[in-house]
Amino acid sequence: MRDVSYLINEAIGRLINDFRLNPQMYFTEEDVRWRLMKQLEVELTQQDRQGVQLQDGYTSVVHGEYPTPFRCSMANRSFRLVDIESKVQRGHFDVVLLNSSAAAQCAFEIVRSQYYKAFLRALPHIPLPFLDCVIEIKLYRDLAHPNRTESAGQQAEYAVQAVNKVAAALDAQAAYYRRPFARRGIVLMLDNSHLVCSGDIQGARDYFRKTFEEALDFNSLPDTLIAIWVTTDEKREYRGMRQPRTI
Repeated sequence: MRDVSYLINEAIGRLINDFRLNPQMYFTEEDVRWRLMKQLEVELTQQDRQGVQLQDGYTSVVHGEYPTPFRCSMANRSFRLVDIESKVQRGHFDVVLLNSSAAAQCAFEIVRSQYYKAFLRALPHIPLPFLDCVIEIKLYRDLAHPNRTESAGQQAEYAVQAVNKVAAALDAQAAYYRRPFARRGIVLMLDNSHLVCSGDIQGARDYFRKTFEEALDFNSLPDTLIAIWVTTDEKREYRGMRQPRTI
């Protein structure tokens, strides 16, 4: 039986291949998420691993818009954890895969994680890592379009924000959890700007990547994190503790 990491890699690989062949199929980030979740379900179902038995019911392994286990501020395209007692709201991960063995030891209310006070009371006692994977998705549709209100550099800052949010789930956070909350994290950055942009698309992409790479300290990122930049003719990987490489 294939392990979950292999199945995740297969699903993401198929999504990337489809995006590169059919970029016009992807209008929004929701299109990307829907197709990824569908492919994850296909891969998991083939291995009969699509569901998990809870203490009081049954649920799927894959979920969207899953709340972060921490409170965080994301004002002005930044990211920082805030005090556990703060009134600041939580964020969300675009897609998560539950750790089946961990979720099986918890009730539905805790696994769903919607009621934060109840979740915080349970957090010191739940098995960790609680998630097998957290995934953030970014779709860049118009990096060089003249009507774009945010520059390529500003959009890169949102990508950095996503990386930092995922990284927070992959390291122990003393105020929240004693071990990493998730086993691995992925940030997908897909760019089909060339379909609508008549401006300097290559210049915009270069500036995006320059801003993104300069803002990240690769040596500080968990080695369980990967960010992937994809266009129809290029794929670049950024891994924790390593410099980026073009594939």
